[in-house]
Amino acid sequence: MIRLTCITMVTMVLFSGCKHLNNDSDATGYVSLFNGHDLQGWVIENNALFSVEDGLLVVNRGVGWLRSEETFGDMILEMDVRFMEEGANSGIFVRTGPTSHQNDTGWPDNGYQVQCMDRITEMPALATMIPYGAPPFTHESDLDALARAYRPTGQWNHFQITCRGEDLFVKLNGTLITTAHEIKNHRGHVGIQAENGLVQFRNIRLLRLK
Repeated sequence: MIRLTCITMVTMVLFSGCKHLNNDSDATGYVSLFNGHDLQGWVIENNALFSVEDGLLVVNRGVGWLRSEETFGDMILEMDVRFMEEGANSGIFVRTGPTSHQNDTGWPDNGYQVQCMDRITEMPALATMIPYGAPPFTHESDLDALARAYRPTGQWNHFQITCRGEDLFVKLNGTLITTAHEIKNHRGHVGIQAENGLVQFRNIRLLRLK
């Protein structure tokens, strides 16, 4: 099996932290972050092109990000994502500060991104981690598992992102893809990135963890 590791510091952290993962969550306690009608509860940053169509959150190219008004700490974040063209690019931000880079992208400058790009063979691949100005952390991704879990362009992929303390876990379609440790931002906004791609989202919901 090929296992590709991304290290943001010099420490390599293996999957030993997986034992802390809440693998099977149910609907009890989940709150919906997207009502399917409008962008209530969200803030568009940098004039990115987000809209609601037929009950779906649509990213229509453009550059910027959609930020939750509320901040969250320990949580399980879930959503469905569908790429409407091959190579479409977006991202999911967690525990992210409200400020943005002072450049043409306007993306956040203090947070963590779970890659949401229609790509599985090159890094940063789908469901892997990208730092966005937050303190350094360690992370590891399994591209063999990603290849097995991935559903092709035009089909829905389900994300489950668990943040607990300094640990973060990313599942795609029920398969663990990425673990991250030493996450120093313990609270922040949830966000969705616009990066010139055609991408749709639905069933965005969150469970606060005690």
